[in-house]
Amino acid sequence: MHKCNRTMKIIIPICYYFLLLLLSGCLVSETIEYKLILNDDGKSGKVTVVMRNVQSDESDPDKQEKDFKELISNWKSDKYLIEQVEKGFYVKERKLYLEKGKLVWKETSLFADIRKLIPEYTSDNTTRISLGDTTGLQITTNGKIIAEDDSTVIVWKPGTKVFEFKTTARNFTSTSKFAKRFQQYSKRSK
Repeated sequence: MHKCNRTMKIIIPICYYFLLLLLSGCLVSETIEYKLILNDDGKSGKVTVVMRNVQSDESDPDKQEKDFKELISNWKSDKYLIEQVEKGFYVKERKLYLEKGKLVWKETSLFADIRKLIPEYTSDNTTRISLGDTTGLQITTNGKIIAEDDSTVIVWKPGTKVFEFKTTARNFTSTSKFAKRFQQYSKRSK
């Protein structure tokens, strides 16, 4: 795989999983929304990730095309589903669609153990997720945002069952025109 020029580095297990495993090409998006809901057992649940305005971060048109094809493959292929099961996630739903002229990826996965996403999680303690350097990002959450030396941390109270946060790039520029490519792909596929 070619080297990525990632502009948004969010360093937590849940983000790592979805940015690197879910869409393993060199993809970025203007907004990323996460919603994790625990079941009554406090261990299993589901996680939904929505990436709005999905783009390649590559400037080379050939590499952009490779990223687009990989995105389509992740959307359509059984191989992708099997890879996620091997990692402990059952993909219940995955969608790739246009919304207000922007390409959107939405995926909902079931998991058996929240500690695959948040290794330090225990229901009777505060849950803390470090987002790393969030320069250039606007963050909203149902938790509490705490700025630390070189990181932004989100904290949720003990017993929380729904964890939500959204990151939005303040100065995002669409460079790969994935929405237009997706329109063309959709017309050819009919």
